[in-house]
Amino acid sequence: MRRLLAFVASVLVVVASAPALAADAWSDPFPGVKRLHRQTSTQNINALVVDLCAPGVSLRGTASAERKKKTSTFGASVGAQAAINGDFFSYADYSTNGPSAHAGQIWGGADHSYVAPIAFGAARAEIYAHEAGGGPEPWAKEVVSGHPTVLWGGAKRDNNGDPLCTARHPRTAVGLSADRKKLVMAVVDGRKPNRLGFTCDELSALLAELGAADGMNLDGGGSSTMWMGGSVISMPSDSGGERTVANHLALFATGSGPAAHCPVPDYRAKFVGAAGWPGGTDMTLSPGQDVTGSLDFENTGKATWKAGITKLGTTEPRDHAAAFAHPSWSGPNRLAVLDQDVAPGKVGHFAFTLRAPEEPGEYLEHLNLVHEGVTWFSDSGGPADSVSWMKVTVEDLGEPPLGETGGAAGAGSTVGPSGAGGTGGKHSGGQATKVVDQGGDGCALAAPRGRSTPGRWTLVAGLALAALRRRRPVGQLPI
Repeated sequence: MRRLLAFVASVLVVVASAPALAADAWSDPFPGVKRLHRQTSTQNINALVVDLCAPGVSLRGTASAERKKKTSTFGASVGAQAAINGDFFSYADYSTNGPSAHAGQIWGGADHSYVAPIAFGAARAEIYAHEAGGGPEPWAKEVVSGHPTVLWGGAKRDNNGDPLCTARHPRTAVGLSADRKKLVMAVVDGRKPNRLGFTCDELSALLAELGAADGMNLDGGGSSTMWMGGSVISMPSDSGGERTVANHLALFATGSGPAAHCPVPDYRAKFVGAAGWPGGTDMTLSPGQDVTGSLDFENTGKATWKAGITKLGTTEPRDHAAAFAHPSWSGPNRLAVLDQDVAPGKVGHFAFTLRAPEEPGEYLEHLNLVHEGVTWFSDSGGPADSVSWMKVTVEDLGEPPLGETGGAAGAGSTVGPSGAGGTGGKHSGGQATKVVDQGGDGCALAAPRGRSTPGRWTLVAGLALAALRRRRPVGQLPI
């Protein structure tokens, strides 16, 4: 009996000293938004992880004329999906401790050495260290401030000399991922036995856990409030419930329209035209025929495309050997190499020669730009791998048209797997694709090369009949 009692006592000690297990509930309340509700025996936390590049996502600050409202009142009045409270403020006139702004109209306090603004503008979101100063930049249209910065460059900031940080309080916080594509909005309830609140160190750990690289503390205590979908989902600590505050940060997540603050990627392109190809990018050629043309893309990213590095490669799958590869290519999976640098906003010219396969049929290849050794454009800003395409229909109707020259026999059908290393995906075998049973919408069933074909006379008769029919419109690259 004595041994049994000792064992039970030791178990009770272990249980009492063990940390409370969190009950995490994740949901998707709005397009591009994930909600975390975490409850333990001592904490109640609500956090929103927002994809700033999701359609219809944008943020809004409070205008000077809109100050002195509860968070729920403000959120509902502007038609937002969610909102949190903002900066520390003065009860005298509800002016904010640091800069506030809506639609570029700045009000509130100055950006001093203990203020950390978070700012949103066209294709941009930024958070600043509290000691940076300098005030909001001209691009910043929506601004909320707080203090101190608790997370910077993925590392916890040491604020342990600040009594505001070392004591547990209800907390409101925001954070941004390193690539500025993700926003974290969090409210930690406090000042109750079953919701104790956080220190700044604990707040830093939460923001980092949710994907933020930089983050800051907003006004807390009785001001801390999260409103979402028409209801206050946090538990404000004031006895009277939700507190009237000076400013707020409202989230819009409608699921359609522009992503207002999604950063411009380094590498992104827009197709602007094709030249030199007989019939456009959907062409009919004789077996082995060589043709030369070009595809032009506008640089819509932030980085300059570099000569010899930015290339046009095969996709679907990436890096496979193209059915109409030509010996002049740097590899059977690299159609063209840029011959001069192209700055953002300028157009890059990708010229190359292709060689029609020897076997009659339809051959569809998907293409995309790749900054070799860095990224495929589809992994950065687009277009997607499936968007750009060229199709070659090979018809064995006798001599090639005047002015055209045939290539070496079998050149398009015998190229092997790529030897040029792609950066964005693994080589996937790379069998050339022959398109059969082509429909009018450009979608097709595909079969590997080497599939049995009709007898020569049957094929010639069929192609002759096809030549009498009206051809489908010229294909394009619908980027």
